[in-house]
Amino acid sequence: MALISCEECGKEVSDKAAACPNCGAPIASMLEEANAPKQVTFGNGVFHGTKKLLVQLAIKAVQSLNWKVDSADEESGLVSFTTGMTWQSFTGVSGSIFLEEVEAHQFKVSGTAKSNAKVVTNFGNEAENKVNKVIEEMCRLANE
Repeated sequence: MALISCEECGKEVSDKAAACPNCGAPIASMLEEANAPKQVTFGNGVFHGTKKLLVQLAIKAVQSLNWKVDSADEESGLVSFTTGMTWQSFTGVSGSIFLEEVEAHQFKVSGTAKSNAKVVTNFGNEAENKVNKVIEEMCRLANE
């Protein structure tokens, strides 16, 4: 057992306590936040970091490909994007990146996409390739 300072009231409290006996602030969330990774890394097929950091990384990956981020939700771990014009479609491709926490601070990243063309075609798996390109860019950025 160690004594830590409560982030809310500053009083000393046991790191084993569920909440500060003085102000009631949850201690477990303070410890989890203090021990959370401060940057994203990639290894063994998973990203290591927090959901918030991974959403920020996905946004950075989409933007580095010169595509538009349509929405980003740190709570659910979802980032939606639209590409510009492609060789198949003048209206581009719309896609979403999903972050799945498989263990504490370990995430698998996947996604889906579709052509924005009125006539839905997916010649050469172009839409899926756009999602894979974002994930590859996330891996590259995490390993910089």
